[in-house]
Amino acid sequence: MFTLRTLLIAVLFGLLSIGVLSCEKKGPAEKAGEKIDQTVEKAGDKMEEAGEAVKEKAEEAKEEVKKKTE
Repeated sequence: MFTLRTLLIAVLFGLLSIGVLSCEKKGPAEKAGEKIDQTVEKAGDKMEEAGEAVKEKAEEAKEEVKKKTE
């Protein structure tokens, strides 16, 4: 029984090792997913920058109107 248990543990350890090693390699789908993530993140950054620019212009316009109505 002891040798059977040892054998099973060794086999399970081997299978887990193979599983971990195979997960380290990036397949085409994972690479594509990472590119999509990067593209979405860049687009979000650009939208945030555009939002900040609009906010700044709105503040400037507000100040202009305030100066002209005083």
